[in-house]
Amino acid sequence: MLFRNRDFRWLWSGETVSLLGSEVSVIALPSLAVLAFGEGALAVGLLMALQWIPFVVLGPIFGVITDRMRRRFLMQVANVARFVILGSLPLAAVLDQLTLTHLYIAALLKGIFDVVFQLAYQAYLPQVLDRADLIDGNAKTQISRSLALILGRSFGGGLVSLVGAARAILLDAVSYLVAGITLFFIRMREPEPAPSNRGIGATLRDAKDGAVMTFGNRMLRYLTLMSTFGNIAVSMCLAMVIVFAYQDLGFSAAQVGLALGLGGVTVMLGAILAGKINERLGMGRTLIFTHIVLGIALLLLPLATIGGTGFAFGVIVASQCLASFTTPIGNVGIMTLIQKATPPAAMGRVAGVALPFVWGAHAAGPLLGSAIAAVFATSVVFVVGAALAFCAVFWIVLGSVHRLADDVPEDLRVVVV
Repeated sequence: MLFRNRDFRWLWSGETVSLLGSEVSVIALPSLAVLAFGEGALAVGLLMALQWIPFVVLGPIFGVITDRMRRRFLMQVANVARFVILGSLPLAAVLDQLTLTHLYIAALLKGIFDVVFQLAYQAYLPQVLDRADLIDGNAKTQISRSLALILGRSFGGGLVSLVGAARAILLDAVSYLVAGITLFFIRMREPEPAPSNRGIGATLRDAKDGAVMTFGNRMLRYLTLMSTFGNIAVSMCLAMVIVFAYQDLGFSAAQVGLALGLGGVTVMLGAILAGKINERLGMGRTLIFTHIVLGIALLLLPLATIGGTGFAFGVIVASQCLASFTTPIGNVGIMTLIQKATPPAAMGRVAGVALPFVWGAHAAGPLLGSAIAAVFATSVVFVVGAALAFCAVFWIVLGSVHRLADDVPEDLRVVVV
C-alpha cells in the first residue's frame, strides 16, 4: 500500500496542510483589500491576477531551474519564502503599517514562489513513488485539493469574520512553515542534477529545449491543447454562472452561495474515485469521459431559464455537481500520463512550458466569458464553453491519447534534449 511509503506520507501531509492554508487565503486576501482599504472589483481582480501572472510569464524559466537543482530544496525555499511573504501582512497590520501596495507586492511574490513549488512538486513526486504508484499518488493529492476546496474556503470565511482578514492570512503563512518542516523528514536522497551551462544564453536554450520536448512529443502536445481548451471552458463558465444566477435567474446571494456550495460537494467524490476510474477505464478514455460530462454539465445551464426558481436552483446544482466530479478525475489522468512520459531530469522544463498555456487559460477564460456575455448573452457563454470542452475531446482523439490505458509506450515518451 502507498501509505507504507514513509517519504510519500511526509510529502503528502505537508502538501495537505499548505493546501488548506492556501484556500483560507483565497478568501482572506481579497477580503483584506475590501475590508481594510475599501477597494472594489478592480482592485480584487488585480490582486488575483498578480498571483496568476508568474505562472504565465515565468513558467519556462523556472522549469529550467527545477531541472538544474534538487527539487526538495526548491520546495523548502518556496515554503519558507511564502511563510515570510504572507507573514509580513499580519505583522504590518499589527504595526499599523499595512498598505495596498504591500498587499499587491505580497500577492505577486507569493505567485512567483507558487510557480517554484508547483514545478518542483510535480517533478519530485515521480522520484518518491514507484511508477506503478503514480495514479494512486496523484489521486491522493487530488483528495487533499478537494478537501481543501470544500473546507478551506468555508473555514476561511468564518476565520475572517472572527479574527479579521490579516490574522486569517497568518494561518496560511504558518501552514507553509509546517509544510516546509515536513520535507526535512523525507529520507530519499535525490540524484545529483545533471551538470549544465550557466548564464542567460544557456537558460534560454534549455527553455527552448523544454518547448521542443513538450510540443515535439505527440502525446504531450495534444494533452496541452486538451488542458488549455478544458480550462478555458471551466474558468469562463465559472465566472459567468454567478452573473447568470443573479441577473437571469433572480437568485439571492444566499441562493447563489448554497447552489455553488452543494454543487461543489461532488469534487471530493471525484477525488476518491479518481484512481479507480482511471485504472478501470484507462487514462485516455477517462479523459474523454470527463470532458464529455463537462460539456453536458455546461449545456444544462441555459435550461435553468425555462422553469421557476426551484427548477433553476436544481439545474445549477446538477450542473455544478457534474463539473466538480470530473475535475479531480481528469487531473489525475493528465498528471500521471505526463509523469510516465517524461524522464525526471526533464520534468521541470516540460511542466514549465505547459504552465503558460494550462494555467494561463484560467486568466483568459473570465475575460473571454465576459466579452461573449456583453456582445450576446450570458447563456451563450455556456454553449461556447461546452463547445470548447468537446473540442478538448477532439484533441484527445486526434493525438490517439484515448488509446492509452495504464502506461505510456516507449514511442510516446519524451526524448531528453
